Amino acid sequence: MLRAVLDTNVIISGSIMDHGPPCQIIKNWETGSFILVISDPILQEVERAFHYPRIKRYLAEQDIEAVLNTLRRYGVNTPSKIEIELIPEDPGDNKFIVAAIEGEANYIVSGDRHLQNLGSYSGIKIVSPAEFIRILNQC
Repeated sequence: MLRAVLDTNVIISGSIMDHGPPCQIIKNWETGSFILVISDPILQEVERAFHYPRIKRYLAEQDIEAVLNTLRRYGVNTPSKIEIELIPEDPGDNKFIVAAIEGEANYIVSGDRHLQNLGSYSGIKIVSPAEFIRILNQC
């Protein structure tokens, strides 16, 4: 089964919108189409992002907690022990590479240009949400 790391922007968009590729990705994960690989640093960033005023207005606090609990419970959590400095323009993005390596992910799904510019790393493909939907539809 495919294993994927979702960038924060994909998780947030997929959780607050009811259409579009990020939403489809979350629904595919919930129905078991792929294994979500996650880490504590990613979860911390997602929680922080959910509380940004422009995001928080879409979900009640209990809904935010429900999403975070689902991610914690059903995602494969990696230890975040590897240290990588691959993306100097945005060092915070390195956590997605680390999770993908430790969780043996096939894909990192992101709309972030710093990650997308890599194309791939150590056999892990970095794709847009729309591309990941195409991949899932082929499986």
